[in-house]
Amino acid sequence: MLRMYKCKNFNKSGKILLPSKWRREFGLLPGRLVDLLFDHDQIIIKNANLESTHNKRLISENGSIHIPKELQLLLKITEEEKYCLFIDEENKWFIVRLLTYED
Repeated sequence: MLRMYKCKNFNKSGKILLPSKWRREFGLLPGRLVDLLFDHDQIIIKNANLESTHNKRLISENGSIHIPKELQLLLKITEEEKYCLFIDEENKWFIVRLLTYED
């Protein structure tokens, strides 16, 4: 089941804070690698598969990750644009989507 967690403005640095409750539940602890997959109109953040060629990022000590510029461009994220963070408990993923008028 997909659950909307929070919507907020995207900042210049491209950092997104992943909520600690689900980070722990999904095994996404500081220092671990995650895969960032661009899938149509969203970015999926999940445990890294070391053999994949997807973008990889380390989870920082405070539980944030940096969305690389190339993914920001694909998603058409600009500074101060609103995005929503969704929790996919079944797949143990986080999903980033731009806030649209349909949301």
